[in-house]
Amino acid sequence: MDIVPIVVANERHSSFEPLTGGLKSSIRLGGKPLYRYVADILYKIFGRVFIASSEYMEGPYNFLEVKGTSAEEAIVAAEELMASADRLLIADGSIIVEEGAVKALIETMMSAGVESGALGVPTRGVRGLPLEVGAGNLLRGVGGESQLLYGGIAILPRRAVKLAQDGLKFSSILRELSSNGVAVAVWSGRWLKVEEPVDLIDALELVAPSSTFISSKAKISPTAVIEGPVFVDEGAEIDHYAVIKGPAYIGRNAFVGAHALVRNFADLEEGAVVGSSAEITHSLVGPEATVGRGSFVSYSVVGAGAVLEPNVATRSVLREGRTRLRPIEVRGREFYKLGALIGRGERISAGAVLEPGRGF
Repeated sequence: MDIVPIVVANERHSSFEPLTGGLKSSIRLGGKPLYRYVADILYKIFGRVFIASSEYMEGPYNFLEVKGTSAEEAIVAAEELMASADRLLIADGSIIVEEGAVKALIETMMSAGVESGALGVPTRGVRGLPLEVGAGNLLRGVGGESQLLYGGIAILPRRAVKLAQDGLKFSSILRELSSNGVAVAVWSGRWLKVEEPVDLIDALELVAPSSTFISSKAKISPTAVIEGPVFVDEGAEIDHYAVIKGPAYIGRNAFVGAHALVRNFADLEEGAVVGSSAEITHSLVGPEATVGRGSFVSYSVVGAGAVLEPNVATRSVLREGRTRLRPIEVRGREFYKLGALIGRGERISAGAVLEPGRGF
């Protein structure tokens, strides 16, 4: 069975407009763009990956130009690749998943002896395409109410390209293929789909380092404190008396000022600057962004090139009394801890206090 793996990295969402101009999978976290988390897994398994997008994407991959923004258009574009292959693996570039999920999908499909397969994940309170599974882990229906959602990876036969050319949506393609059997591999391990910027807060926990690595080309002050797991990339500089308490990622050429505190799933991307005595916790600070001295950034996303002037504070909780928290509502979802989204290139004035959920 010859499989052509494709990562769909062309999807746009209006909520990502302040961060990337709308393109979801190009957002960077943990030192690489989002789409590379699934692309690297597929490259390891198959030795090749095609990235479907309207813009060139970095990495050791093949580029598949797609002008549109849908998975169906990526399937149509794959026709030229299917001349010698009998299967197409299509993966959503905005998911974070483990290698075992892909292997489980392949094994489930082969064991069932069918031509197609789809990854299914527990609903976990998130939205998506429901999958109904019947006897033998075969797809029985698409849509309605179900305990499983489509997990963003499917293996499709060559005829799926013709179905996409005929204008069928992805859900209808799965429904059409189910007449010949679509095996559903149920995955309950690590998995997350980044639908909106608020999902990046959870994503930080999945991509955080599990062990400590400090590049020999990083500059660490002898008075700085690093408690793992922490990844410090080359060219990064950590100044006197700064404290890094992992899990945390300090990107290439990032700077952490004197007496600053970076902790608990903090992610400083390439060239980010954290001023003296600032505190960053459970937040993503984008490439070349600056957090001024004395600022406090919690459960927040700071876009590339944004500037927080000194003493900016993000509030991340709403309290009712001393012990009770009031949920923060964003796009119909509730969160008990959520800071602010600061768009790329945005500038926040010194001393500003940003309310919970601002910008999300």
